[in-house]
Amino acid sequence: MTTIDIALPDDLMQALTPPSCLDLELPQPDVSELTLPIGGSLQGVADLTRGVPTQCSMDFSLILQLAPMMASMQCLLKILKFFGDLVNVSPLELPTAFLDGLSALEECTNMVLPLGMFCFVRDLLLLIARTLRCAIQALESVLAILSGLEIQIGLAQQAGNADLLAALKCAQDNASSAAAGTMQSLQPITVLLTLADPFLKIANVDLNLTLPSAIPASDLQSMQSMLTDLNKAVQTIEQIAEGVPCPS
Repeated sequence: MTTIDIALPDDLMQALTPPSCLDLELPQPDVSELTLPIGGSLQGVADLTRGVPTQCSMDFSLILQLAPMMASMQCLLKILKFFGDLVNVSPLELPTAFLDGLSALEECTNMVLPLGMFCFVRDLLLLIARTLRCAIQALESVLAILSGLEIQIGLAQQAGNADLLAALKCAQDNASSAAAGTMQSLQPITVLLTLADPFLKIANVDLNLTLPSAIPASDLQSMQSMLTDLNKAVQTIEQIAEGVPCPS
């Protein structure tokens, strides 16, 4: 049977050419960070509910953290200004500066008592537990995908199917990026647990817990072990939260 080659226009040939893995590669955003005026820093949060994070989503999450952080610092800044004014005034102006400072701090005098901390601590612990469960579900899904791809890649290598192998490895790279993004979302939860320590102490809550560190997505066995540790951590947090008294 005779075959006839028909030349196609370049633009059509380009449209029919399958995309390379580089064209389908998922983005790897930098971690957005903001230095705080009283020490420490804020970092952009990878929102696992919105898929693989981008630079824009990381920056926007940082902006969302700023308003409540700045609001919570108002009383502290007044206290710092109060002491700063006392240091910088002359001895003759000290009584007046002291009285003015006390007046400015009036709204800060009703500080939270231990009794008022209980509900906050309980809700905070439950929020952390729910967030960790979301991360666990996402990681379990990615782990299932990576495990399946590992088997398919082995079969494609045995069959010598180069095109299928390239497509599967591309999918594997993207799944690994998704896993890395999800594990990145665990970092702010670890930071939150550290920041919560003073609140927990006021409420007499002892949370001796360390979350497992992120591991490479290529190590499927370690990923499974990490998921087991995360599930145990969630159960511990929920049990402690249930024991925190919160008057209705």
